[in-house]
Amino acid sequence: MGLFAAALAGCGGGGDQKATQVVAKVNKSEITVHQLNFAMQRVGKVPEEQAKQLQKQVLDRLIDQELLVQQAIEKKLDRDPNVLQALEAARRQILAQAYVQQVTGAAKSAESDSVTGFYNAHPELFKERRIYRFAEIVIAAPQDKQPEIRAKLEQLDQGKDKAKILPQLAEWLKARDLKFRANQVTQPAEQLPMESLPKIHQMNVGDLIITPAPQGLLVLQLVAAQTVPLTVEQATPFIEQFLTNKERVKLSDEEMKRLKSAAKIEYMGDFAKLAQAQPAPTAAGQGQGAQPAAPAQPPGQPQAAQPDYMDKGIKGLK
Repeated sequence: MGLFAAALAGCGGGGDQKATQVVAKVNKSEITVHQLNFAMQRVGKVPEEQAKQLQKQVLDRLIDQELLVQQAIEKKLDRDPNVLQALEAARRQILAQAYVQQVTGAAKSAESDSVTGFYNAHPELFKERRIYRFAEIVIAAPQDKQPEIRAKLEQLDQGKDKAKILPQLAEWLKARDLKFRANQVTQPAEQLPMESLPKIHQMNVGDLIITPAPQGLLVLQLVAAQTVPLTVEQATPFIEQFLTNKERVKLSDEEMKRLKSAAKIEYMGDFAKLAQAQPAPTAAGQGQGAQPAAPAQPPGQPQAAQPDYMDKGIKGLK
């Protein structure tokens, strides 16, 4: 029995078409199998043996939601100006997303030549793929202290014993009452930003990366790098997904550019002055126009925890 057939079957059979669509009644309202199916789509694929129990859990959440909706309507919250604004914003977002999905649905699947070319062009992701281990120090430092910290790191980096750099930096920071946090992180190549990966791939053990971090600096030192290559056969599904996503981004950007060129857009009031002073944002900087990340993580590799500050720090590499 299929994933949603059980829900239909449990609603009674035969004559009344509407009855077969109802999976629960909450006071005078009904929850239909279509609502349940839509909610289940967000869960993704589920093993057959778990489907029935998961359907019940999702249905219970829909019941809870319906009870809260009924109370909100009873309290006339559906007429509250802030609620109305939020509903309209959600409607606009859903419509915009639906149009983007329609436009990007025409993206072509990656051809084998493209997959092979991408594989050969990025040895750091595949043939010479590595899992990196970094020691890191996250420093809370105001802007006026950061040049001094960078200068100290340059001085320490001149020493022969690279293993002493971060411990010596930690002692120096303590002496100046600068707060910091030390840690170690492990990142496979595919979890690092593609624009930074070629330089990271060239690093030797002991080399440093110094980048901006929220409210301070992030210092990373390469501790170890283990080579774990992928064959073209292993990499193909991830490359295909990456190239397809890249094509979708291109289609989205082109459509956004077309729409803007055909529209009459006029900024008003103070925004008119800002528009004259600043260049218009490109489609690539808006929503669907974001640059795709590296191909998805290969199977069998554990997801290493990646703190937000590290993500931002490494992405700042030039």
